[in-house]
Amino acid sequence: MLIAVRAEVESVDHWREQFKTHDDLFKSQGVTLAHMGTAENNKVIAVFETNNPDEFLRIFNDPSTAEAMANDKITGGVELFVLDETYSPSI
Repeated sequence: MLIAVRAEVESVDHWREQFKTHDDLFKSQGVTLAHMGTAENNKVIAVFETNNPDEFLRIFNDPSTAEAMANDKITGGVELFVLDETYSPSI
């Protein structure tokens, strides 16, 4: 399952560097791959592939995740999306 997390950060470069230090946290959430992207005004998104969405969500609401986000200098605007539907346009 895919889960997307959008946020605003103090510095995109700092976020990119620190995000990659959370291996143990991501593994505990069942994350097998994380896609990272940015937009203007220090907005970032991470799309996680997880084999355990319930555990991902439980740990996302844990103080350890808040600590990791503080380390990444996330300043606000955090939104989480569970991508639970797909659509394939016909040609």
